Amino acid sequence: MKLHRHGVKVLFCCLLLLMGTLSAAAQTEQEADYTKYAGKIGPYAITLFINMRSYGEEDAGYYYYNDRPQTKFTLKMMENEPNPKGFNKVVLYEYSPKGNHTGTFKGTVEGRGDGFYGTFTNGRGKKYEFQLMQQY
Repeated sequence: MKLHRHGVKVLFCCLLLLMGTLSAAAQTEQEADYTKYAGKIGPYAITLFINMRSYGEEDAGYYYYNDRPQTKFTLKMMENEPNPKGFNKVVLYEYSPKGNHTGTFKGTVEGRGDGFYGTFTNGRGKKYEFQLMQQY
């Protein structure tokens, strides 16, 4: 009987290890779809993750203010217009953690993937320039 319990414990531990490995692999695969940018909206330092293939109601990514990384704002791709010169005109809607539309990014993503820059308008209509550089 003791051997049986030991075998069950070993099997359970193996299953936990396998589930953790699969979860980490799925997260790494999902993160691979996102491009990471860092920079500023006006004077505020941010980190932004975006999937350029998403569109509309689908989440395109998220960002957070570096001094408040636990508060993430969801992004939805509302426009993504490629240009033959190698850049995309992009409009992203920002949603608060409570799901309210609280801002809009209008800008350009360079085709080389080096930068994302433009104007951010918050929910009160105040505009800030933003400039973000891709992080590797």
